Amino acid sequence: MHGIVFDLDGTLTDSQPGLLKSLRHMHDAVGWEQPSEAELVRWLGPPLVTVLTEAGHEPAVVERAIAAFRVAQADGGLVDSTLYDGIDGLLAELDAAGRPLAVATHKMQLDADAVIDHYGLRHRFRGVHGRVAGEVGHSKAEVIARAIASVGLPAAEVVMVGDRINDIASARELGVRTIGVAYGYGGHEELAAAGADTIVDDVDGLRRALLEHAAA
Repeated sequence: MHGIVFDLDGTLTDSQPGLLKSLRHMHDAVGWEQPSEAELVRWLGPPLVTVLTEAGHEPAVVERAIAAFRVAQADGGLVDSTLYDGIDGLLAELDAAGRPLAVATHKMQLDADAVIDHYGLRHRFRGVHGRVAGEVGHSKAEVIARAIASVGLPAAEVVMVGDRINDIASARELGVRTIGVAYGYGGHEELAAAGADTIVDDVDGLRRALLEHAAA
């Protein structure tokens, strides 16, 4: 029985509305020019502190920017999202079949917990894992490793489902098979370049891929 680790933003939830509003609030608060929506969407995935630091901003400015972002998230942006069509039913089906499930996200742990509880999905997962203090950078390997541990299976018996290069590349670091979801924020080209074993276009395709993986 293979386990499944899901990314959150862009995989289970379409959180783009709340994230983009929060990022625009951050730009206004710090006095930065507003980028295009396409540019902001590219920020969705890695930790914000990583994106801002790599853009060359000083630590004090990064701290101010993240504080402004978190104000907007706390003011409703965190849960300004929807489950992708079919995800609730898919999780229920996998859970009923006894598939051990977990979440691994680059959101901070408290935020990950809040979103999962907002949608009433806690009972579907063996563990919900976000970043903890000190975890920065593009790799999600540490978070995914915690999720695998909560599933209770070897890495070779787990599949990672995600929408960005961070999900796919980090899972590959751990020897985990991957399914890329092109309906999220990365798209086919990014997922293929990251080395996804399978790429799907919608939740129905994800369901079929997971059933095939279980039978493999």
